[in-house]
Amino acid sequence: MDLASTTSHNSGRPFWKNDHPFQTVTPSRLVRYVLDVPNRSLAVGTPNPKVLSTRLPEFPSLPRKRSTRRHRYVYPAVARRKVTVDYEKKGHAGPVGGIAKIDVEFPENNEYYSFETYEFPGECVLCPKVRGENGNGEEEEEEEEKEDACYLLVNVVNGRDMTTDMLIFDVEGKGALEKGPVVRWTLPVFVPHLLHGSFAEGVTFDFEPFRR
Repeated sequence: MDLASTTSHNSGRPFWKNDHPFQTVTPSRLVRYVLDVPNRSLAVGTPNPKVLSTRLPEFPSLPRKRSTRRHRYVYPAVARRKVTVDYEKKGHAGPVGGIAKIDVEFPENNEYYSFETYEFPGECVLCPKVRGENGNGEEEEEEEEKEDACYLLVNVVNGRDMTTDMLIFDVEGKGALEKGPVVRWTLPVFVPHLLHGSFAEGVTFDFEPFRR
């Protein structure tokens, strides 16, 4: 089980209602807990939790088909650069400025992509690549080694120009994320910072009704 974890939360008030919200929480880390399901306890003999990233990760995402299943990669929003902070001390957290492809088995292979200092991403959304069909007209089974065969979509708010861009990354293969987006499109209207996102297969929208 992977999650973004902090050692302390705020004093009961909603996070966004604090005048200085990042002063009320400790920095986050992405960690993995291994569970012993039959005994309803944490597994023994392994680091528990195992630290996957200390780059202030938030909103870890993965492809929908991997939800609640064994997976190799997780995609959180992260700090723009590597930071050295006290994870027990409040006031060392901050807004995210990059995204990551976290290798939960070998964290030393993690990949990061950083935006400009005035750009802030929301939650990553993973869309599977369309694969072919077998001779029986059935969809081919997804190969285990192709778990990362997907596109990553993320909205990025430009706080300097007050614009919002939609970025698409091809994250398949080692080093793919760090090559940067394959598509970057400025939305026709400014969309304020979004925390969460989701992908609905086959659903598209026309901007014309929104303009009217």
